[in-house]
Amino acid sequence: MFKRAFVLFADHETERKGHVEALRSALPALEVVEPVFPSRVHVPFLDKLIIKSEERTGKALLASEIALIIGHRRIWREIAKDQSNSHFLILESDSKIVRPEVLDDKLAITYDVFFWGAWNGFMSLKKSTVINGVGEPLIKSVYCTYGYSMNSKGAKYLLANSKKVSYPVDLFKHYVNPKDIKLGGIVPEVISSWQTTKSLIRRETLFSLVKLRVIQVVFYCRNTIQSYFC
Repeated sequence: MFKRAFVLFADHETERKGHVEALRSALPALEVVEPVFPSRVHVPFLDKLIIKSEERTGKALLASEIALIIGHRRIWREIAKDQSNSHFLILESDSKIVRPEVLDDKLAITYDVFFWGAWNGFMSLKKSTVINGVGEPLIKSVYCTYGYSMNSKGAKYLLANSKKVSYPVDLFKHYVNPKDIKLGGIVPEVISSWQTTKSLIRRETLFSLVKLRVIQVVFYCRNTIQSYFC
């Protein structure tokens, strides 16, 4: 069982209260962390941060994406204070534990950052590293922040690599070099997302959702082939 678990959730997310209660039933010690919503809370230098992100990457971050970075970094700072090698679970308000019987921090203890689910089930693990569904993920297949855990080393590393606002927080390939810290993951995923409520980050249309699924399938095929030879 995890020493501590965190979920980003605000009281005004009424349509997601049921999701959080479901998480709490599986994780009695779940701690709620107030996320940042630019429409409700003033974010200092927000406009400058948006401009700076475009200068660094060629694409400007949305205000909500910058707020999400702030929320996750808030949790990472708390984890970084720990002196042990314990793993701490990080969830979002639309996270869904699909295999609670497998959710055991012992599976992640040899890794610095561990993905219990990523990219809605399209994460690929390097074949040579896989034992009983657990192994090192292909970094380019790791997206989303709805279910991952880390120790203090992982938290300190991500804090250092995300000081400058650039890419969305869930594009881990831009923040993590697998040679620097040990990454782990599990398939099939243990934590997924409900996908029954609207995204709080960006507007979604039927076209954008269909486009995303096509991209996921195409890149999953590519990543599966690459991970087979890793």
